Amino acid sequence: MENKLVSVFSEQMVLTIDNLKDVLQTNSRMTVFRKLKQLPYKSSYSHCGKYYTLNTLVKYNKNGIWNYNDIYFSKYGTLKNCVLENVDKSKTGYTSLELEELLHVPVYNTVLDLYNTHKINRKQIGKEYIYLSIKNEELQFIFRKQEIQSKHAVSKDDTDEYLDLFMTLLNEKQQRLFAGYESLKLGYGGDKIIAQKTGLNVKTVSQGRQELINRDFDIKRIRKIGAGRPSLKKTKKF
Repeated sequence: MENKLVSVFSEQMVLTIDNLKDVLQTNSRMTVFRKLKQLPYKSSYSHCGKYYTLNTLVKYNKNGIWNYNDIYFSKYGTLKNCVLENVDKSKTGYTSLELEELLHVPVYNTVLDLYNTHKINRKQIGKEYIYLSIKNEELQFIFRKQEIQSKHAVSKDDTDEYLDLFMTLLNEKQQRLFAGYESLKLGYGGDKIIAQKTGLNVKTVSQGRQELINRDFDIKRIRKIGAGRPSLKKTKKF
């Protein structure tokens, strides 16, 4: 009978209890499970554990998951164990949404239960909770924050483009003073570095820096003549 079960599983890959009852010609669930225990089997963590397969027939992915016709199995067994193992092995932890995308089933109640029973931890970033391993939570949280920062970081090419745009909005004197200010922040060698970044002459950057140091400029004359809001003039009433 065991050989018959293996043969049917090999043909169909996934079976339900009713399928197994038909194969074994029994109405007893106890009989089905007694026979299954003699084989290395797994029940699905999706579809409320309705489906069964043999371990020898499946190939789990790196997350320990196998999918057959949108029926999901885990080498860790239950959904709870699958969530726990994946959170433990994660570099940056998971949000519940990320776990749902990974496992293809709702996990809210599962992660909440694991958290309430102190099997996983969680920390909040913004409006989201990150679920973390009890053993490695601090390291995972650091990596998660670094990941978020890198996603929002502006590349050097982008900053150069924005700088070029910003410089076009300034007149010559404003460009010189801005470059001088940036040079002051850098200290020794700043004139040359800022000249390369802005495209200004090194002497121009140096002049702007000296003007700031000596306060050798007229605040009222920073704007071009005619710049700013036009003055209000009284109009005659007719």
